[in-house]
Amino acid sequence: MTTQSDLLGMPTDLDLASGALDAVPATKWAQGLVQLIEVQEATFQRLGVDEAEAFRLARAATLAIAEFHGGRQWYLPRGDDLATALRDAEIYRRARRGNIQDLAREYQLTDQHVWRIVRQQRALHLRKIQGDLFNEGEGA
Repeated sequence: MTTQSDLLGMPTDLDLASGALDAVPATKWAQGLVQLIEVQEATFQRLGVDEAEAFRLARAATLAIAEFHGGRQWYLPRGDDLATALRDAEIYRRARRGNIQDLAREYQLTDQHVWRIVRQQRALHLRKIQGDLFNEGEGA
């Protein structure tokens, strides 16, 4: 039977869950690493960055991602979930007490929805800085 892993040439979540991550051959993660750099490089070039600088930035971004997430599995949403998360982060970054109505108009949301996004994003940022005091010993 042909598995998704066979078709893609990359281990699937089931493949990784059935064995230690260290058992994943370097040829598998190396291929994924190259793909990650290539995707970022192409994105930078689409944004108007020249080829050499695009590669330098893609490499630097990949190093930063690896330093932050290296050695562990993590979920990266896509589609509508990713678009919403990026929109909410942008709203939080730009939100000031006097511009909530402008942001609501720009993103076609209600004022209350923008305030809710700001509260949720603030809680996420505070949790990142302060940690979760009540779940310290429970895998927080």
